[in-house]
Order: sequence, then C-alpha cells, then structure tokens
Amino acid sequence: MDVGEKGDLLEHEGKQYRFCCASCKWAFEQNPEQFIKS
Repeated sequence: MDVGEKGDLLEHEGKQYRFCCASCKWAFEQNPEQFIKS
C-alpha cells in the first residue's frame, strides 16, 4: 500500500515507516518484526 507523505510516521531502528492509519501504526509498534522483511 502506498501511503505517500501523509501517513503517520514512526521511526524504528533508524528507519522511518509510514502508516495508512493509527491502527496499522499501533499493530507495527506491538510487533515490528512481523512486518519487516529480512
């Protein structure tokens, strides 16, 4: 999903991630490894 520059911003381990909504950001914060590809 492309959220562009308007999505909620979060920095994790030196990288910035943007999210389409607060609930997606919250899910990432709970378990980022589930969403980050190795």
